[in-house]
Amino acid sequence: MEKRILFAFLLSLAVLYGSRLLMPTKPPAPQPATQSAEKAPQSAVPAAQPATTPSPGENNATPPPTGEVRAAEATNVVVETPLYIATISNHGAVLKSFKLKAFTDSSGNPIELIDSTGGEKLGWPLAVATGDADLDEALAAADFVVNREGERVDLEFAGSGIHARKRVTFDDSKYGISVSSSVQKDGKPLTHQLLWQSGFGDQSIPPDPSHHQVAYRAGSAFTKVAISSLKEPREDTTDRVGVEDQYFLAMFLLPTNAVVKLQRQEYPGKDGKPVQTSTLAVPVTDQQTQFYVGPKEPAALTSVDPGLMGILDYDYGWFGFIVKPLTAALLWIHGYIGNFGWSIIVLTALINLVLFPLRLKQQVSMQKMQKVQPQMRTLQDKYKKLKANDPKRVEVQSQMMNLYKEHGINPMSGCLPLLLQMPFLIAFWKMLSVSIDLRHAPWMLWITDLSRPDPYYIMPILMAASMFITQKMTPTTADPVQARMMMIMPIMFSVLFITAQSGLMLYWLTSNVVGIGQQFAINKYWSSSDTEAPKTRPSKRESTG
Repeated sequence: MEKRILFAFLLSLAVLYGSRLLMPTKPPAPQPATQSAEKAPQSAVPAAQPATTPSPGENNATPPPTGEVRAAEATNVVVETPLYIATISNHGAVLKSFKLKAFTDSSGNPIELIDSTGGEKLGWPLAVATGDADLDEALAAADFVVNREGERVDLEFAGSGIHARKRVTFDDSKYGISVSSSVQKDGKPLTHQLLWQSGFGDQSIPPDPSHHQVAYRAGSAFTKVAISSLKEPREDTTDRVGVEDQYFLAMFLLPTNAVVKLQRQEYPGKDGKPVQTSTLAVPVTDQQTQFYVGPKEPAALTSVDPGLMGILDYDYGWFGFIVKPLTAALLWIHGYIGNFGWSIIVLTALINLVLFPLRLKQQVSMQKMQKVQPQMRTLQDKYKKLKANDPKRVEVQSQMMNLYKEHGINPMSGCLPLLLQMPFLIAFWKMLSVSIDLRHAPWMLWITDLSRPDPYYIMPILMAASMFITQKMTPTTADPVQARMMMIMPIMFSVLFITAQSGLMLYWLTSNVVGIGQQFAINKYWSSSDTEAPKTRPSKRESTG
């Protein structure tokens, strides 16, 4: 009985193992997420992700997928908010376009802030850099699977031992973006950076290297580095770093101080000339990192980070305190007039009206100087003939000061109005460079953008003519040779300021025209007879003789 039972058991075991050898089982069906990624058409965004893989910023303890996660082909994801239109490519998981809807080009289209030519030549913003060239190249060429939920875009790629995830969340109420990413190789997490490359700025105008800079916060203030000065790659420790042009900014807002890398790169432009741009490498983790891309506008900056107000470079040496009130006054006038060109003219007229008493004092003083010029020239000739250590030099200087005092002349009064005009000139220049309200602000006729130079150079010519008329009307104490040299000044200033903003030229031209009117009134109503120097009192010896 026991033998039959043992024989039956051995026979059943043989049948069981024999059937496995003769009839192998079918392989398991592919996972739905990978299958949907491979069959996704170009016009659709692959929607599935492996259920075992978390998004960046979530629990990273979950092991990476064992199979491949990749899209069938490259596609773009367009995210539109009330403020901007952003385009993300799943090919490399990069940002390929960022258009601002509130700021337009000459054709009325939203301006583009990302240089597409630089992107094709050097790479796009938000690319990953690990320090491993082969790995970086593989990630740049990978087609990530995309999962979009509203303004949040998740991208994932897995294959050949690499697993990369990136999440980009767009804010629909401000110019803010949140970015997080993670990279693993053979199951081990890698430290990495996100790059901002390809160039940045208003693509509707020719690039101006003087306005393209790298900016980062050092302490409580921002440091700006011209791209041309980045001779060698450099590293800095900061929590705010980005790139800017005249009116727009792209900046990472890191949660803590970190080491960032700055580097200059070049690529051939459309005309064949090399175009300089910068590349930023910023460390990013699976925790969300804020990112600002938008205008250098106070309200927009402070809505994302109040500390970004420091990027607005209102200060310019000793004259910086004038820029803010000057900007506020111009905006207040514009609120009533509605045209920045006429607002500049009104503000300039008001400034010259306030400075008129000083101009009057200058002209009266210069007219008095003309009266005593023969006596002054005699003393000056005597002064020149004396040696440097001659005690009589002090006596001659005393005689000159007594002559000024006797005739009520302030030798500094002639320079004072000019010194007061210079801060306003510099402040206007700085205001036009900083205030985005003046971007594309028209005046009339051919002046369609007060922040750009006069395309026909008419205003520089008019400014030179007004300077020439002013000099002819102004009394002078200079000798004929110096007077002829002064007549060259209008030409020199026109050449120096021929590429200045039209708004600055309008201020200067208006100031000269108002000055001509004031000079005409001074010459008519404050004539030399009103300023005639009193006669010198006779000495006692002469009165008794």
